Amino acid sequence: MSSTPPFDLEPQVSRKSELLVRTSPLGNDVVASLALDLTRATCAEISAGNELYGLVCASIVKKQTRSFTLDVGAGRREECCDSDDDGNGEDEDEATGRVSCSGLGLGTFSFEFDGKMIHAVHQTLGEVVGTNCGAALYKTLVLVSESGLEPLTRFCDDLIARADVTSNAKFNIFRWHVQYSYWRKAETASARPVESVVLPMAMKDKLVDDLSEFVSPSTKAWYIEHGVPYKRSYLLHGSPGAGKTSLIQALAGRFKRNVCYLSSLSHPEMTDDGLKTAVQRLPPRSLVVLEDVDTLFGDGRRKRDGDKSALTFSGVLNALDGVGASSGQVFILTTNHRERLDPALIRNGRVDVHIEFTDATPEQMRLLFSQYYRSAATSLADKFADNLVELLGSGRTVSMACLQHYFIMKRKKTAEDAAADVQLIIDEMMAMGLGNKGDQKETDKATDDTAGAKHADAKDADEAKQSACKASATKVGSSGGKDVHVHLHIN
Repeated sequence: MSSTPPFDLEPQVSRKSELLVRTSPLGNDVVASLALDLTRATCAEISAGNELYGLVCASIVKKQTRSFTLDVGAGRREECCDSDDDGNGEDEDEATGRVSCSGLGLGTFSFEFDGKMIHAVHQTLGEVVGTNCGAALYKTLVLVSESGLEPLTRFCDDLIARADVTSNAKFNIFRWHVQYSYWRKAETASARPVESVVLPMAMKDKLVDDLSEFVSPSTKAWYIEHGVPYKRSYLLHGSPGAGKTSLIQALAGRFKRNVCYLSSLSHPEMTDDGLKTAVQRLPPRSLVVLEDVDTLFGDGRRKRDGDKSALTFSGVLNALDGVGASSGQVFILTTNHRERLDPALIRNGRVDVHIEFTDATPEQMRLLFSQYYRSAATSLADKFADNLVELLGSGRTVSMACLQHYFIMKRKKTAEDAAADVQLIIDEMMAMGLGNKGDQKETDKATDDTAGAKHADAKDADEAKQSACKASATKVGSSGGKDVHVHLHIN
Protein backbone atom coordinates (compact mmCIF):
# COMPACT_ATOMS: atom_id res chain seq x y z
CA MET A 1 0.00 0.00 0.00
CA SER A 2 1.33 3.41 -0.87
CA SER A 3 2.17 5.72 1.99
CA THR A 4 1.69 8.79 -0.14
CA PRO A 5 -0.91 11.05 1.53
CA PRO A 6 -3.99 11.94 -0.52
CA PHE A 7 -3.25 15.65 -0.12
CA ASP A 8 -0.11 17.67 -0.44
CA LEU A 9 0.75 18.53 3.16
CA GLU A 10 3.76 20.62 2.31
CA PRO A 11 3.24 24.29 3.25
CA GLN A 12 2.38 26.48 0.30
CA VAL A 13 4.42 29.63 -0.10
CA SER A 14 2.31 32.40 -1.61
CA ARG A 15 3.87 35.13 -3.69
CA LYS A 16 3.12 38.61 -2.40
CA SER A 17 1.07 40.71 -4.79
CA GLU A 18 2.25 44.13 -5.64
CA LEU A 19 0.26 47.03 -4.27
CA LEU A 20 -2.65 47.79 -6.56
CA VAL A 21 -2.46 51.39 -7.71
CA ARG A 22 -5.35 52.93 -9.63
CA THR A 23 -4.79 56.24 -11.37
CA SER A 24 -7.87 56.25 -13.59
CA PRO A 25 -11.52 55.92 -12.50
CA LEU A 26 -12.30 53.88 -15.64
CA GLY A 27 -10.71 50.84 -17.23
CA ASN A 28 -9.69 50.81 -20.89
CA ASP A 29 -12.44 48.35 -21.80
CA VAL A 30 -15.09 50.69 -20.35
CA VAL A 31 -13.64 53.66 -22.20
CA ALA A 32 -13.71 51.66 -25.42
CA SER A 33 -17.31 50.49 -24.93
CA LEU A 34 -18.49 54.09 -24.46
CA ALA A 35 -16.34 55.39 -27.35
CA LEU A 36 -15.06 58.17 -25.14
CA ASP A 37 -12.38 60.66 -26.05
CA LEU A 38 -10.28 60.72 -22.88
CA THR A 39 -8.69 64.01 -23.88
CA ARG A 40 -12.11 65.66 -23.57
CA ALA A 41 -13.83 63.48 -20.94
CA THR A 42 -14.40 64.74 -17.39
CA CYS A 43 -14.99 62.10 -14.70
CA ALA A 44 -16.61 62.51 -11.29
CA GLU A 45 -16.38 59.53 -8.93
CA ILE A 46 -19.01 58.95 -6.24
CA SER A 47 -18.25 56.36 -3.57
CA ALA A 48 -20.96 53.99 -2.41
CA GLY A 49 -22.48 54.74 0.99
CA ASN A 50 -23.04 58.49 0.81
CA GLU A 51 -26.24 60.41 0.16
CA LEU A 52 -25.42 61.56 -3.38
CA TYR A 53 -24.65 57.97 -4.44
CA GLY A 54 -28.17 56.92 -3.44
CA LEU A 55 -29.77 59.87 -5.22
CA VAL A 56 -27.90 59.29 -8.49
CA CYS A 57 -28.53 55.54 -8.46
CA ALA A 58 -32.26 56.08 -7.86
CA SER A 59 -32.39 58.55 -10.74
CA ILE A 60 -30.61 56.23 -13.18
CA VAL A 61 -32.92 53.34 -12.22
CA LYS A 62 -35.81 55.34 -13.73
CA LYS A 63 -33.87 55.99 -16.95
CA GLN A 64 -32.70 52.46 -17.83
CA THR A 65 -34.31 49.06 -18.30
CA ARG A 66 -31.60 46.42 -18.25
CA SER A 67 -29.51 46.16 -15.03
CA PHE A 68 -31.09 46.15 -11.57
CA THR A 69 -30.73 44.83 -8.06
CA LEU A 70 -33.75 43.59 -6.14
CA ASP A 71 -34.41 43.73 -2.43
CA VAL A 72 -37.33 43.65 -0.01
CA GLY A 73 -38.75 47.03 0.93
CA ALA A 74 -41.72 48.38 2.86
CA GLY A 75 -44.48 50.68 1.66
CA ARG A 76 -45.97 51.26 -1.75
CA ARG A 77 -43.84 50.05 -4.60
CA GLU A 78 -43.59 53.51 -6.16
CA GLU A 79 -42.46 55.00 -2.84
CA CYS A 80 -40.09 52.17 -2.00
CA CYS A 81 -38.45 52.33 -5.39
CA ASP A 82 -38.57 56.14 -5.45
CA SER A 83 -40.61 56.19 -8.63
CA ASP A 84 -42.29 59.19 -10.18
CA ASP A 85 -45.41 57.12 -10.83
CA ASP A 86 -48.47 58.31 -8.96
CA GLY A 87 -49.83 54.80 -8.53
CA ASN A 88 -52.50 52.87 -10.34
CA GLY A 89 -55.46 53.46 -8.09
CA GLU A 90 -55.35 50.10 -6.32
CA ASP A 91 -56.70 49.74 -2.80
CA GLU A 92 -54.37 51.32 -0.26
CA ASP A 93 -54.24 48.24 1.96
CA GLU A 94 -53.18 46.13 -1.02
CA ALA A 95 -50.64 48.71 -2.18
CA THR A 96 -48.77 48.86 1.11
CA GLY A 97 -46.64 46.32 2.93
CA ARG A 98 -43.53 44.38 1.96
CA VAL A 99 -42.73 44.51 -1.73
CA SER A 100 -39.75 43.85 -3.97
CA CYS A 101 -37.90 47.05 -4.83
CA SER A 102 -35.36 47.66 -7.55
CA GLY A 103 -31.98 49.33 -7.27
CA LEU A 104 -29.22 50.09 -9.75
CA GLY A 105 -27.26 47.11 -11.02
CA LEU A 106 -23.72 47.11 -12.43
CA GLY A 107 -23.06 48.37 -15.93
CA THR A 108 -22.72 51.45 -18.11
CA PHE A 109 -25.62 53.81 -18.68
CA SER A 110 -26.04 56.86 -20.88
CA PHE A 111 -28.69 59.57 -20.66
CA GLU A 112 -29.24 63.20 -21.53
CA PHE A 113 -29.56 66.07 -19.06
CA ASP A 114 -30.24 69.65 -20.18
CA GLY A 115 -29.14 68.79 -23.71
CA LYS A 116 -25.82 67.28 -22.59
CA MET A 117 -24.95 63.58 -22.73
CA ILE A 118 -23.90 62.00 -19.43
CA HIS A 119 -22.49 58.52 -19.03
CA ALA A 120 -22.63 56.60 -15.75
CA VAL A 121 -20.41 53.62 -14.90
CA HIS A 122 -21.52 51.53 -11.92
CA GLN A 123 -18.65 49.17 -11.14
CA THR A 124 -16.83 47.15 -8.53
CA LEU A 125 -13.10 47.38 -7.90
CA GLY A 126 -10.53 45.11 -6.32
CA GLU A 127 -11.00 41.78 -4.60
CA VAL A 128 -13.62 40.57 -2.18
CA VAL A 129 -13.03 41.81 1.38
CA GLY A 130 -14.65 40.86 4.67
CA THR A 131 -16.95 43.31 6.43
CA ASN A 132 -19.23 43.19 9.46
CA CYS A 133 -22.01 42.17 7.06
CA GLY A 134 -20.00 39.48 5.27
CA ALA A 135 -17.98 39.46 2.07
CA ALA A 136 -18.26 42.57 -0.09
CA LEU A 137 -16.75 44.29 -3.10
CA TYR A 138 -15.81 47.94 -3.19
CA LYS A 139 -18.43 49.66 -5.32
CA THR A 140 -18.18 53.02 -7.03
CA LEU A 141 -20.17 55.15 -9.45
CA VAL A 142 -18.43 57.31 -12.06
CA LEU A 143 -20.19 60.07 -14.00
CA VAL A 144 -18.57 61.05 -17.31
CA SER A 145 -19.19 64.06 -19.51
CA GLU A 146 -17.41 65.35 -22.59
CA SER A 147 -18.74 68.85 -21.87
CA GLY A 148 -16.79 69.51 -18.71
CA LEU A 149 -17.71 69.31 -15.00
CA GLU A 150 -20.64 71.74 -15.10
CA PRO A 151 -23.27 69.33 -16.54
CA LEU A 152 -22.35 66.79 -13.85
CA THR A 153 -22.66 69.26 -10.96
CA ARG A 154 -25.93 70.67 -12.32
CA PHE A 155 -27.33 67.15 -12.63
CA CYS A 156 -26.39 66.36 -9.02
CA ASP A 157 -27.63 69.74 -7.75
CA ASP A 158 -30.97 69.08 -9.43
CA LEU A 159 -31.27 65.69 -7.69
CA ILE A 160 -30.46 67.24 -4.30
CA ALA A 161 -32.98 70.04 -4.78
CA ARG A 162 -35.73 67.60 -5.72
CA ALA A 163 -34.88 65.37 -2.77
CA ASP A 164 -35.19 68.28 -0.33
CA VAL A 165 -38.48 69.65 -1.65
CA THR A 166 -41.35 69.74 0.85
CA SER A 167 -45.02 70.67 0.74
CA ASN A 168 -47.99 71.25 3.02
CA ALA A 169 -49.01 67.63 2.52
CA LYS A 170 -45.71 65.79 2.94
CA PHE A 171 -42.30 66.28 4.51
CA ASN A 172 -39.03 64.36 4.49
CA ILE A 173 -37.55 62.75 7.59
CA PHE A 174 -33.75 62.60 7.74
CA ARG A 175 -31.51 60.83 10.24
CA TRP A 176 -27.80 61.54 10.67
CA HIS A 177 -25.55 58.66 9.57
CA VAL A 178 -22.60 58.89 11.95
CA GLN A 179 -20.27 56.51 10.15
CA TYR A 180 -20.57 58.12 6.71
CA SER A 181 -21.32 61.65 7.96
CA TYR A 182 -24.40 62.44 5.89
CA TRP A 183 -28.11 62.99 6.40
CA ARG A 184 -29.89 59.82 5.27
CA LYS A 185 -33.42 60.27 4.00
CA ALA A 186 -35.37 57.76 6.09
CA GLU A 187 -38.88 58.31 4.78
CA THR A 188 -41.44 60.75 3.44
CA ALA A 189 -44.26 61.34 5.93
CA SER A 190 -47.70 62.85 5.59
CA ALA A 191 -48.02 66.20 7.34
CA ARG A 192 -50.98 66.97 9.55
CA PRO A 193 -52.71 70.34 9.83
CA VAL A 194 -51.80 72.41 12.86
CA GLU A 195 -55.52 72.67 13.58
CA SER A 196 -55.67 68.89 14.08
CA VAL A 197 -53.23 69.03 17.01
CA VAL A 198 -55.37 69.47 20.11
CA LEU A 199 -53.46 71.84 22.37
CA PRO A 200 -54.45 74.95 24.32
CA MET A 201 -54.95 77.61 21.68
CA ALA A 202 -52.86 80.22 23.46
CA MET A 203 -49.87 77.88 23.67
CA LYS A 204 -50.16 76.68 20.08
CA ASP A 205 -50.58 80.21 18.73
CA LYS A 206 -47.54 81.36 20.70
CA LEU A 207 -45.28 78.80 19.02
CA VAL A 208 -46.72 79.17 15.51
CA ASP A 209 -46.60 82.98 15.64
CA ASP A 210 -43.03 82.96 16.97
CA LEU A 211 -41.78 80.65 14.23
CA SER A 212 -43.68 82.60 11.56
CA GLU A 213 -42.00 85.79 12.68
CA PHE A 214 -38.55 84.13 12.77
CA VAL A 215 -38.67 82.84 9.17
CA SER A 216 -39.78 86.19 7.75
CA PRO A 217 -37.25 88.04 5.52
CA SER A 218 -37.23 91.10 7.79
CA THR A 219 -36.19 89.01 10.79
CA LYS A 220 -33.34 87.41 8.86
CA ALA A 221 -32.13 90.84 7.77
CA TRP A 222 -32.24 92.07 11.39
CA TYR A 223 -30.15 89.12 12.63
CA ILE A 224 -27.55 89.67 9.90
CA GLU A 225 -27.42 93.43 10.51
CA HIS A 226 -26.72 92.97 14.21
CA GLY A 227 -24.33 90.04 13.86
CA VAL A 228 -26.57 87.65 15.78
CA PRO A 229 -26.48 83.95 14.71
CA TYR A 230 -29.64 83.43 12.68
CA LYS A 231 -31.11 80.41 14.46
CA ARG A 232 -33.99 79.67 16.80
CA SER A 233 -34.35 77.01 19.49
CA TYR A 234 -37.45 75.70 21.24
CA LEU A 235 -37.78 73.46 24.29
CA LEU A 236 -40.92 71.32 24.37
CA HIS A 237 -41.19 69.91 27.88
CA GLY A 238 -43.73 68.34 30.16
CA SER A 239 -46.06 65.38 30.36
CA PRO A 240 -45.50 62.38 28.06
CA GLY A 241 -48.23 61.71 25.52
CA ALA A 242 -49.26 65.36 25.45
CA GLY A 243 -48.64 66.06 21.76
CA LYS A 244 -44.97 67.08 21.32
CA THR A 245 -44.31 64.78 18.36
CA SER A 246 -47.66 65.62 16.76
CA LEU A 247 -46.90 69.33 16.98
CA ILE A 248 -43.48 68.85 15.33
CA GLN A 249 -45.12 67.02 12.42
CA ALA A 250 -47.72 69.77 12.08
CA LEU A 251 -45.05 72.50 12.10
CA ALA A 252 -43.14 70.65 9.36
CA GLY A 253 -46.24 70.78 7.17
CA ARG A 254 -47.20 74.37 8.01
CA PHE A 255 -43.73 75.77 7.29
CA LYS A 256 -42.77 73.24 4.56
CA ARG A 257 -39.77 72.01 6.51
CA ASN A 258 -37.83 68.77 6.58
CA VAL A 259 -37.47 67.06 9.96
CA CYS A 260 -33.91 66.01 10.86
CA TYR A 261 -33.58 63.73 13.89
CA LEU A 262 -30.29 63.81 15.78
CA SER A 263 -30.98 60.53 17.54
CA SER A 264 -27.44 59.16 17.28
CA LEU A 265 -25.68 61.43 19.78
CA SER A 266 -24.70 58.44 21.94
CA HIS A 267 -23.26 56.51 18.96
CA PRO A 268 -19.70 55.28 19.74
CA GLU A 269 -18.32 57.21 16.76
CA MET A 270 -20.10 60.51 17.53
CA THR A 271 -17.74 63.39 18.33
CA ASP A 272 -17.97 67.15 18.76
CA ASP A 273 -16.66 67.59 15.20
CA GLY A 274 -19.20 65.06 13.96
CA LEU A 275 -22.06 67.02 15.54
CA LYS A 276 -20.69 70.25 14.09
CA THR A 277 -20.58 68.62 10.64
CA ALA A 278 -24.16 67.43 11.05
CA VAL A 279 -25.34 70.98 11.76
CA GLN A 280 -23.33 72.40 8.87
CA ARG A 281 -24.70 69.85 6.38
CA LEU A 282 -28.35 70.15 7.31
CA PRO A 283 -30.79 69.89 4.41
CA PRO A 284 -32.30 73.31 3.72
CA ARG A 285 -35.50 74.33 5.48
CA SER A 286 -35.21 71.84 8.31
CA LEU A 287 -36.38 71.38 11.87
CA VAL A 288 -33.57 69.76 13.85
CA VAL A 289 -35.02 67.56 16.60
CA LEU A 290 -33.09 66.41 19.68
CA GLU A 291 -35.44 64.09 21.56
CA ASP A 292 -35.18 63.37 25.30
CA VAL A 293 -32.22 65.69 25.82
CA ASP A 294 -32.29 64.95 29.56
CA THR A 295 -30.84 61.50 28.80
CA LEU A 296 -27.64 62.83 27.19
CA PHE A 297 -25.77 63.90 30.30
CA GLY A 298 -26.09 63.22 34.00
CA ASP A 299 -25.25 65.32 37.04
CA GLY A 300 -22.10 67.39 36.67
CA ARG A 301 -22.37 67.13 32.89
CA ARG A 302 -21.05 63.57 33.04
CA LYS A 303 -21.90 61.06 30.33
CA ARG A 304 -24.63 58.57 31.10
CA ASP A 305 -23.69 54.98 31.87
CA GLY A 306 -23.25 53.01 28.67
CA ASP A 307 -22.70 56.11 26.51
CA LYS A 308 -19.47 55.38 24.61
CA SER A 309 -19.47 58.44 22.37
CA ALA A 310 -16.77 61.12 22.53
CA LEU A 311 -19.37 63.89 22.44
CA THR A 312 -18.94 66.50 25.17
CA PHE A 313 -21.35 68.87 26.85
CA SER A 314 -19.56 71.87 25.33
CA GLY A 315 -19.88 70.29 21.88
CA VAL A 316 -23.67 70.20 22.25
CA LEU A 317 -23.70 73.82 23.45
CA ASN A 318 -21.62 74.94 20.46
CA ALA A 319 -24.03 73.20 18.08
CA LEU A 320 -27.01 74.96 19.66
CA ASP A 321 -25.16 78.27 19.57
CA GLY A 322 -24.80 78.03 15.82
CA VAL A 323 -20.99 77.96 15.91
CA GLY A 324 -19.74 77.40 12.36
CA ALA A 325 -23.17 77.77 10.75
CA SER A 326 -26.15 80.04 11.29
CA SER A 327 -28.31 80.00 8.21
CA GLY A 328 -31.74 79.83 9.78
CA GLN A 329 -31.57 76.55 11.70
CA VAL A 330 -34.53 75.74 13.89
CA PHE A 331 -33.74 73.43 16.81
CA ILE A 332 -36.46 71.64 18.77
CA LEU A 333 -35.43 69.98 22.02
CA THR A 334 -37.87 67.68 23.79
CA THR A 335 -37.89 66.33 27.34
CA ASN A 336 -40.35 65.06 29.92
CA HIS A 337 -38.11 66.38 32.72
CA ARG A 338 -36.94 69.95 32.30
CA GLU A 339 -35.77 69.98 35.91
CA ARG A 340 -33.04 67.48 35.02
CA LEU A 341 -31.46 69.73 32.39
CA ASP A 342 -28.31 71.69 33.10
CA PRO A 343 -29.18 75.43 33.29
CA ALA A 344 -26.43 76.19 30.77
CA LEU A 345 -28.20 74.07 28.17
CA ILE A 346 -31.47 76.02 28.29
CA ARG A 347 -30.36 79.53 29.18
CA ASN A 348 -31.58 82.59 27.26
CA GLY A 349 -29.92 82.91 23.89
CA ARG A 350 -29.40 79.18 23.64
CA VAL A 351 -33.01 78.05 23.96
CA ASP A 352 -35.30 80.93 23.04
CA VAL A 353 -38.80 79.65 23.82
CA HIS A 354 -39.97 77.16 26.45
CA ILE A 355 -43.31 75.46 25.77
CA GLU A 356 -44.82 73.37 28.57
CA PHE A 357 -47.08 70.44 27.71
CA THR A 358 -49.47 69.39 30.45
CA ASP A 359 -52.10 66.72 30.83
CA ALA A 360 -55.48 67.48 29.27
CA THR A 361 -57.12 70.75 30.25
CA PRO A 362 -60.93 71.18 30.06
CA GLU A 363 -60.39 73.15 26.86
CA GLN A 364 -58.50 70.24 25.30
CA MET A 365 -61.13 67.75 26.46
CA ARG A 366 -63.81 69.72 24.61
CA LEU A 367 -61.66 70.20 21.50
CA LEU A 368 -60.72 66.54 21.28
CA PHE A 369 -64.34 65.43 21.69
CA SER A 370 -65.41 67.80 18.91
CA GLN A 371 -62.64 66.52 16.67
CA TYR A 372 -63.85 62.92 16.91
CA TYR A 373 -67.56 63.86 16.80
CA ARG A 374 -67.57 66.79 14.39
CA SER A 375 -71.31 66.85 13.85
CA ALA A 376 -72.17 66.65 17.56
CA ALA A 377 -73.61 69.63 19.41
CA THR A 378 -71.23 71.79 21.41
CA SER A 379 -73.26 71.00 24.53
CA LEU A 380 -72.15 67.36 24.30
CA ALA A 381 -68.48 68.38 24.27
CA ASP A 382 -69.15 70.55 27.33
CA LYS A 383 -70.95 67.65 29.03
CA PHE A 384 -68.04 65.30 28.31
CA ALA A 385 -65.48 67.72 29.77
CA ASP A 386 -67.62 68.58 32.82
CA ASN A 387 -68.30 64.92 33.63
CA LEU A 388 -64.64 64.00 33.28
CA VAL A 389 -63.39 66.92 35.40
CA GLU A 390 -65.89 66.01 38.11
CA LEU A 391 -64.79 62.37 38.19
CA LEU A 392 -61.10 63.28 38.21
CA GLY A 393 -61.53 65.59 41.17
CA SER A 394 -58.90 68.09 42.24
CA GLY A 395 -55.98 65.70 42.59
CA ARG A 396 -55.95 63.74 39.33
CA THR A 397 -55.28 64.52 35.68
CA VAL A 398 -55.58 62.56 32.45
CA SER A 399 -53.15 62.52 29.55
CA MET A 400 -54.13 63.28 25.99
CA ALA A 401 -52.94 59.79 25.04
CA CYS A 402 -55.47 58.28 27.46
CA LEU A 403 -58.27 60.37 25.96
CA GLN A 404 -57.31 59.34 22.45
CA HIS A 405 -57.38 55.70 23.57
CA TYR A 406 -60.88 56.28 24.95
CA PHE A 407 -62.17 57.66 21.66
CA ILE A 408 -60.63 54.75 19.77
CA MET A 409 -62.58 52.37 22.02
CA LYS A 410 -65.73 54.43 21.37
CA ARG A 411 -65.25 54.70 17.60
CA LYS A 412 -68.46 52.70 16.94
CA LYS A 413 -70.51 54.48 19.61
CA THR A 414 -72.58 57.63 19.40
CA ALA A 415 -71.50 61.02 20.66
CA GLU A 416 -74.11 60.79 23.41
CA ASP A 417 -72.63 57.51 24.63
CA ALA A 418 -69.06 58.92 24.55
CA ALA A 419 -70.13 62.00 26.51
CA ALA A 420 -71.86 59.93 29.21
CA ASP A 421 -69.55 56.93 29.68
CA VAL A 422 -66.51 58.86 31.00
CA GLN A 423 -66.21 56.50 33.97
CA LEU A 424 -64.54 54.13 31.51
CA ILE A 425 -61.60 56.57 31.27
CA ILE A 426 -61.09 56.43 35.03
CA ASP A 427 -61.38 52.63 35.02
CA GLU A 428 -58.77 52.34 32.28
CA MET A 429 -56.42 54.68 34.11
CA MET A 430 -56.76 52.70 37.33
CA ALA A 431 -56.21 49.42 35.50
CA MET A 432 -52.96 50.78 34.05
CA GLY A 433 -51.82 52.34 37.33
CA LEU A 434 -52.25 55.87 35.99
CA GLY A 435 -55.29 57.03 37.92
CA ASN A 436 -53.95 57.48 41.43
CA LYS A 437 -51.78 60.57 41.09
CA GLY A 438 -53.82 62.64 43.49
CA ASP A 439 -54.41 59.74 45.84
CA GLN A 440 -50.71 59.04 45.89
CA LYS A 441 -49.96 62.66 46.78
CA GLU A 442 -52.40 62.44 49.69
CA THR A 443 -50.92 59.10 50.71
CA ASP A 444 -47.39 60.50 50.56
CA LYS A 445 -48.48 63.51 52.61
CA ALA A 446 -50.16 61.29 55.22
CA THR A 447 -47.10 59.07 55.32
CA ASP A 448 -44.85 62.09 55.80
CA ASP A 449 -47.11 63.42 58.56
CA THR A 450 -47.15 60.05 60.31
CA ALA A 451 -43.42 59.68 59.98
CA GLY A 452 -42.94 63.20 61.31
CA ALA A 453 -45.15 62.49 64.33
CA LYS A 454 -43.30 59.29 65.05
CA HIS A 455 -40.00 61.10 64.76
CA ALA A 456 -41.18 63.80 67.16
CA ASP A 457 -42.41 61.19 69.65
CA ALA A 458 -39.14 59.32 69.41
CA LYS A 459 -37.20 62.53 69.89
CA ASP A 460 -39.23 63.43 72.99
CA ALA A 461 -38.73 59.94 74.41
CA ASP A 462 -35.02 60.08 73.69
CA GLU A 463 -34.67 63.45 75.40
CA ALA A 464 -36.57 62.08 78.44
CA LYS A 465 -34.23 59.11 78.62
CA GLN A 466 -31.20 61.38 78.33
CA SER A 467 -32.49 63.56 81.18
CA ALA A 468 -33.13 60.52 83.35
CA CYS A 469 -29.70 59.16 82.61
CA LYS A 470 -28.04 62.46 83.50
CA ALA A 471 -29.95 62.59 86.78
CA SER A 472 -28.97 59.03 87.60
CA ALA A 473 -25.35 59.73 86.84
CA THR A 474 -25.36 62.81 89.08
CA LYS A 475 -26.87 60.83 91.93
CA VAL A 476 -24.32 58.03 91.68
CA GLY A 477 -21.43 60.47 91.47
CA SER A 478 -22.41 62.37 94.61
CA SER A 479 -22.91 59.33 96.80
CA GLY A 480 -19.25 58.47 97.38
CA GLY A 481 -17.71 61.90 97.09
CA LYS A 482 -15.86 60.82 93.98
CA ASP A 483 -16.51 61.22 90.34
CA VAL A 484 -18.09 58.14 88.90
CA HIS A 485 -18.10 57.65 85.16
CA VAL A 486 -21.22 55.87 84.09
CA HIS A 487 -21.52 54.56 80.50
CA LEU A 488 -25.11 54.17 79.47
CA HIS A 489 -26.10 52.46 76.23
CA ILE A 490 -29.52 53.66 75.15
CA ASN A 491 -31.24 51.54 72.55
